[in-house]
This record gives sequence, structure tokens and C-alpha cells, in this order.
Amino acid sequence: MRKTILASVAATALTGGALLVNAGPAQAAAAPVLYVRKGAQCTDAGAGTLEQPFCTIGAAAAIATAGQTVDVGGSGYNERVTVANSGTPEQPIVFELRGGTGYTLVGPTAGFVIDGQHDITIKNLRVSQTAGVPALDLRNSSAVAIDGGSLVMASSTTTPAARLTGVTRSTLRFVTISGGTLLPAGLIMDAATSEVTVKNFSLVGSRAYDTADRSVGIQVAGANNTVINNNVNGFTGAAIAVEPGATGTVVANNQITGGAGYGIHNRGATVTAIANNTIRERCLDGVRVDGASSGVSVQNNALILNGHFSRIYCDPAVLDGVEIGVHGDAVKDTVVDYNNATHGGAPATEMYGWNGKRMSLAEFRTVSRQAAHDLETAQTLHNTDSANSAAPGYQATDQIGVARADDPTVANTGAGPIAYADRGAKESVKYPLALIDVTMDLSARSVRVDASRSQPGWTPIASYEFSFGDGTVITQASPIASHTYTYDADFPVSVKAIGTDGRSASKADIVTIRRSAGTVGLLSQYNLTYVASSSTSGSLFVPHQYGLTAAGQFDLVSTDSGQVALVSRALGKYLTVNIDSSGVPSLSAWQTRLGDAELFTVVRNADGSISLKALVNNRYVSIQSPDSPFLVADRVKIGPWEKFFQVAVSDATRSLKAGVNSRFVAAESAGTKPLIANRTAVGPWEQFAVIDLGNGQVALFSRVNNRFVVAESAGTKPLIANRTAVGPWERFTLVRNSDGTVSLKAAINGRYVVAESAGTKPLIANRTAIGAWEKFTLG
Repeated sequence: MRKTILASVAATALTGGALLVNAGPAQAAAAPVLYVRKGAQCTDAGAGTLEQPFCTIGAAAAIATAGQTVDVGGSGYNERVTVANSGTPEQPIVFELRGGTGYTLVGPTAGFVIDGQHDITIKNLRVSQTAGVPALDLRNSSAVAIDGGSLVMASSTTTPAARLTGVTRSTLRFVTISGGTLLPAGLIMDAATSEVTVKNFSLVGSRAYDTADRSVGIQVAGANNTVINNNVNGFTGAAIAVEPGATGTVVANNQITGGAGYGIHNRGATVTAIANNTIRERCLDGVRVDGASSGVSVQNNALILNGHFSRIYCDPAVLDGVEIGVHGDAVKDTVVDYNNATHGGAPATEMYGWNGKRMSLAEFRTVSRQAAHDLETAQTLHNTDSANSAAPGYQATDQIGVARADDPTVANTGAGPIAYADRGAKESVKYPLALIDVTMDLSARSVRVDASRSQPGWTPIASYEFSFGDGTVITQASPIASHTYTYDADFPVSVKAIGTDGRSASKADIVTIRRSAGTVGLLSQYNLTYVASSSTSGSLFVPHQYGLTAAGQFDLVSTDSGQVALVSRALGKYLTVNIDSSGVPSLSAWQTRLGDAELFTVVRNADGSISLKALVNNRYVSIQSPDSPFLVADRVKIGPWEKFFQVAVSDATRSLKAGVNSRFVAAESAGTKPLIANRTAVGPWEQFAVIDLGNGQVALFSRVNNRFVVAESAGTKPLIANRTAVGPWERFTLVRNSDGTVSLKAAINGRYVVAESAGTKPLIANRTAIGAWEKFTLG
């Protein structure tokens, strides 16, 4: 009974304690995000809120626990960060490094250390200037994910950029590694590191041979590691080295380029799968398997010019390498097949190596009983649909994630469940090629998009999807579509060409729609011809047309800034100052988007002509020279070559009918005789351009002989079309009468032009008032 009482008391005490605890304040949950920012408001003694963030990444890394994210803003943190705690599979600790274009961690000891932890994710790890220690140091850890970043080692470093020691079940991807000539390795994984995947890395090391420098891009020494989809350039020992003791390594879909060492070197490792790599221009062997290697497969690789990379990078004491070499104990069971190799200008007898001897592909087949499907070819076409999809290490997608695809134009000569897989790192897939020509009609505020030049992929183009940038999308079988806009703006215009196999490609352009202020021609003072394109491509513009045809017409666009733009109506594009490779700023029409290169300031000259000053370089538009009279924008002052008369299209081909006799005015005898109103019909002699000179004045330009009409001898003699420039005698005021007729007043004497003697005599400017003989109908 006593025991029962004591037990009851104890139970009561425990219950009371529990009640007291539960009655106290609730414990706050850990914040999901810890913030790190530089600035006056930061403190490492705070809670890491956005309002009062940590000053250093290390302060956050010391307390972050499962499920928390460390959000790091800015760049230039000079520290070496050690992660103190672990996450869980469901709630890893995540480091989000938002350094933008800058490097988050900088300095000789900058980097990240994870030692003995698990379930850690680091995103966008950007480290620079590290020397003497790895920028990424992972030790005795598991379930680590490195997702994106860049490790730039100092030129003096003698340590690898990334080092993995005793790391398991981890993934590292999308990281760029570079460093100085002393960088011994990009990434090394020791013998205790297993089940690690390294993918989509880009590594750059020294190319040149150095007896003291035998660097390695990626080094594998443990079990069941995977090295796929990487780009490795340089490194003087090997781009990828699989060390003795390593087993079950997959090296696939890697792109390896020039350097003094081997491409892939299997140094005594067992059960290595070397598949679908593209290796080119290494000084030594593209692939070398030697030492105690066993169970190695070398299949589906593309090897190009290995052993013949530029001699300045190679060891002169070492003979050129081969494309594939198998030596030592490795000759017992190494499998070599379905590879493509080309050895360039070297003897074909030295393409392969077997047990210490260089030989041809044919001899290699004989002595090794391997390479039955290897090909000696430099043509990448032979990579297509010819791989062994049952080869160890074969990946369902290529280096950039493209699924294996069957080229219908190539016979399938591969093996395994997918007989159309390709050799090398990249699958050959022919998509459509979308090509478009966009033209504008500003007077109608419309565009025409022509995708007729688009090219099919493996299958015909089934449809075209047009997007006009204002929400209008049209899908149709025809490659040409037009659209009218309801407002002015810059519109993104695109076309997607879609094949019958569903593969597609797109092409986009920008069109600037502005309402036209009128359509004009430019009559060059240089030779009194109209400016037009010299070809349908719009590559050059030249004053070379007699008469204002469609080829010489421009839609005039005025901007709020005071400049103008000109759109060739024939080509549907803006006139652009295009500075070519030789530095000549020529004028062409190829741009549909309005920018500085398409804008001009209009200068009105004293003679009524205009000059155009390009906004992009502040130079006047001119002809380059009489021998090459195409338009350029390179002159600093205005002369005859820089002058143009702006002619409205509506005024380019006018006629004058005298009111007194209803006869048309003619430049008699093709302009060699004075103007007279005696014709009953309009032909070339009766056609004139009425050119606006500003200030209410005009000039008459005869179509028949391309000469200006002059009030000869200051108006004392009849009008005649025989002048090549406009001066005071060639100026007239156009008076519009209330009855719809017009009269012309000569500027030189202030007298009106008359159809003398009721039109029986030539026109002359000698009247002081307007009567029936001084009235004309402008047609």
C-alpha cells in the first residue's frame, strides 16, 4: 500500500511538471530562410532576418539546420565557409548564392567545406582567386548536391579546384572550373568516394606540355562513379583519368578537346564503361586503356586527330599518340567496337595501339579480334544511326539532353534495342530551319512575313505558326502571312516552322510600326536622278533612276525627337546606316526595327534642297564618289553631293493645263525650246515634278530631260527647262486660286507666269495680276 501511495505521489509530481511545462510560452519554429547580406544593417549576432541579415555566410552556415535555406545576396565575401549541420532527405539544408554576375566568395582561401555532413545542397557556387586549398572541399559526406557555379582558381594554385574525399551518393552538375598553368586537377575523387555523379561540367586547364605539370581534368579513384555530359579542354596528363582501384566507372557523352595529355586514360581501373565520347586533338591517345585494367568497354566514341594536335603543345620526346590504345593486361578482355576514328595526315597504320605497337584499324582487328564495327572516317555522317545502344555506359540522351532520334535518310546500322543511336557525344537531329523575311507597309500599318526560304528537317514542314506580337497568332500551311496593326509600337514577330514529325524551329524579328507622314522620293543634286536600291537585296542605294518609280519611293516617318526615318516601299524596310567591315557607313535597307542607325536629321538648305545627317555618327549622307556613287553617311559638311530634293510621290508626275485654252504645257522639243501650252494630251514632254522648296516655294522639274524650269533672264525671257540646279530664277510661288486652279509667281521678279497670247506663245513670267491666262489646272 505504501508503494502505491508513493507511486501516486510520483505520478502526480510528474503530471504537475508536465502541466507546468505545457502552460509556459510555445517555442518558436526555426525561420525557413536565413539571409546573408552586406551593409550597415547586417550583424552576425542577429537572427538572420531580411531586415537584419548576417554579415557573413559562415555565420549562417554555423546554425542552419534541416529544412532551412541560406539566402546569400551580393558578392565578394572573403571567407571559407564550413557547413556545421546536416539536413535530411526530405529537408536538406540549402545554400542559395545569388551573386549575380559577381563571384560570391573571393580570396586565397575562399570556398566551401562540407566535412562529415549529409543532405546539403549548394546552388550557384561562384568562387574566385582561391590558391593553396580547393574551392570546393567535400569530406566524408553524403547526399551532397552542387547545382551550378564557377570555380576560378588563382594562377599560382597547386591544389585541385574541387576535391572529394570519402564522399558518397552525391551529384555535382553545371559547374565551370578554370585555373592557372599550375592547376594539378579540376576535380579529383579519391578511392573512398563512390556513387557520385559529375555531369555538365566545363573544365579548362593548361594545354601545353610541361615536365613538371601532368594535370588531370577529372580524376576518379573510387567505385561506381559516373562522369557524363562534360566538356573538358586542356590538361596535360589526361582530360579524364580513371585510376587503379576504381571500379564500375561510367565515362559517357563527354566532349574532350585539345591538350598535351590523353583524352581518357583508364590506368588499371576495372569494369569501366567508356561510351559515346567525342575526343579530338589530344597530343597522346584519344582513349588509352592500360596497366591492370580489366572488363573495360570502349564503344560508340568519335575520335578525331588525336596524336596530331599542334606540336607546340606536345612533348617532343614522345611519339605521336593513337586514336585508341590498349596495352598491358588490358589486352585480355577490353572490348572495343562501334567507334569512329580519323587520324588526319598521319599514316593510317598508326591509328590504333595494341600491346605496345601502333597499327592500322585492319591490323588491330586481326590481333585484337575487336573493332569489327569501328570506322576509319572523318565524316560525321557515319556517326549517325550506327551506335551500339547495348554498350555499357550508353545513355538514353546525349550530352545536351537530346533523346536518340532516327534519321529517316540514313540506314540504321547500329546494334542493341535502339539501332538508330549515334556515335559520339551528341545525337544528330535535323530540325527545321526557320528563315523569315519581314517587310512593312507603313501607309497601311501592316507587315508581311515570308517564311518561304525555311528548310525542312528530317521531314517536310507541315505548318507555320505566325505570332505578330500584339496577341495575334495564326497557324497555317502557307509560309506567307500578313497582318495589320491597330496602333503604333515595337512588335516582336516570329514564325515557328513545324515538321510532320513535330520538331520545330523558330525565327524572330522586331518591327517598328509608325504611321507614315507621306511617301517621297529623293532627287539627288549630284546627277538629278532618284535614289533607289541597286538590287532587290537592298544592299546599296544609288541615285540612278530617271523618274520616280516604286523602287525609289520612301515612306517618311517623323519621330517625337525631331528626326525622320525612311522606309523603302519596294523593300519594306528602314533605310539604315550600315558600317561594314571596312568601316564604310553605307546606306542599305535591311532593318525592320527603328533605332539610332535608322534616324536622320533633316537640314533645309538655302536652295530648297535638303540634307540628311545620320544620328548614329553625326555625318551627312552623300555619294561616295562618281566612280562608286552609292550613298554613304560620312561627310562633315554639305556640298552638291550631299543635297537632295524631297519630292512627294503625289507631285512627282504632274501636268499643267492652261485655263485659257485647255491645253497642256509642254517642254517643247524635249526641253530644248521654251514651255508652251499647246498639247491636247500628256506625255513625257508634258510631265513635271513639283518640288517643295519650303517657305511656300516650288521648283518645276521636267520629266523629259531631268532639268529645272527657269524664268530665263530674270523673267524677261520665256520659261525653259534647261537648268541643273535651283537658284533664284528657278523658284516659284504656287498660288492656289479659289476656283481650284493654281498660278505660278516667279521669285526672281514677283511676276505671274502667263500662257501668252491665249497660249499661242511660250509661257513667260511677266504679269502683275492673275487672270484667265495666268491660271492652270494642276493634274
